[in-house]
Amino acid sequence: MLEGKSDLTPRFKLIFSTVAALTALALILNVLLAAFGGGSDQVQAAAGACSTTYMMGFGAIVGLIGGKVA
Repeated sequence: MLEGKSDLTPRFKLIFSTVAALTALALILNVLLAAFGGGSDQVQAAAGACSTTYMMGFGAIVGLIGGKVA
């Protein structure tokens, strides 16, 4: 079954790590904006963009993993 050979290509690893890093960055920025950003319209717009970005990132991670498993 498992012979120690990985099906993960270097391109997949690069894409996956990039998506994971951007997702983590967006999540961290969202938390920081919520904690220290104040209540201005610009901060709320940036926090909304970060929320959308990390939700899309989680979806992309699930899609990448699901595509590799299938």
